[in-house]
Amino acid sequence: MVIRVYLFGRFEARFDRRQVPGLRARKVQEFLSYVLLSKQRQIQREKLADRLWQHVESTYAKKYLRQALWQLQRAYEAEAGDGDGPLLVVDQDWVGIHGDAPIWVDARELERAFESAIEAPPGELPPLLRERLRSAVALYRGELLEGWYYDWCVYHRDTYRSLYLSLLHHLMVDAEATGNWEAGLVYGRKALHEDRASERTHALMMRLHHLAGDRTAALRQFELCETALREDLGVVPQDSTRLLYELIRDSGDGGGPAGPETTEAVLIPLFRLRELNRSLSVLQEEVAGHIRALEAL
Repeated sequence: MVIRVYLFGRFEARFDRRQVPGLRARKVQEFLSYVLLSKQRQIQREKLADRLWQHVESTYAKKYLRQALWQLQRAYEAEAGDGDGPLLVVDQDWVGIHGDAPIWVDARELERAFESAIEAPPGELPPLLRERLRSAVALYRGELLEGWYYDWCVYHRDTYRSLYLSLLHHLMVDAEATGNWEAGLVYGRKALHEDRASERTHALMMRLHHLAGDRTAALRQFELCETALREDLGVVPQDSTRLLYELIRDSGDGGGPAGPETTEAVLIPLFRLRELNRSLSVLQEEVAGHIRALEAL
């Protein structure tokens, strides 16, 4: 028996495609979510009580924590089979999820996919990793614990949103490298839905549109980028993004698919060379600073 907990979008806990009845109480859901998202294997009971019942006197907060623990354990035991181990590790001072608990969490799957992706070099992904990333981004049904406005949710919500956007970027770069431009554009639209002022996403979508032979869409993408940056951040596109726009604008009549001499031989290498030049400039400044520090000794 495996309980599947969905934290993206509205909270859900399911067993065999049906909701677990005992996990409908909001404070039980909140307690379980907090423990699942914690990086600590075990959490102090006092800390849990203070965090989940911030505006309640300490004595009552501890009482409510005991009630939530009892409700959660009872709900789990009602679904657990004879061979299933415990869900929680509980003692007088500490509470945590048992290491062998039969529980699946969508947020953990996204995090594991991200950990796999950061080890991969930029460009085309290995097939198994590509499928893992596709499955992970499909789990993101909306922001973490949608509709909850507790203070502790904000950090986790922003963190997992960043992981999701990073996975989408990996998939976009992979789509560009493999010529799967339409898929890359789909991932780009998902990313802009979460962060419409992401300049790197707009720039990559400009390249994907152009590679797919749609120069008009690529130029319109730049306009969307310019508008989003101005309205959301009060800034203008970087020189590299504007240069990409100018190269696409001047690349021909756009009547057919862009040729390799225009895209792979010009747009992508030049864009990457400018980024490399910027990185080298930063490195040069750091080296000069170290030299000045040594000379001052």
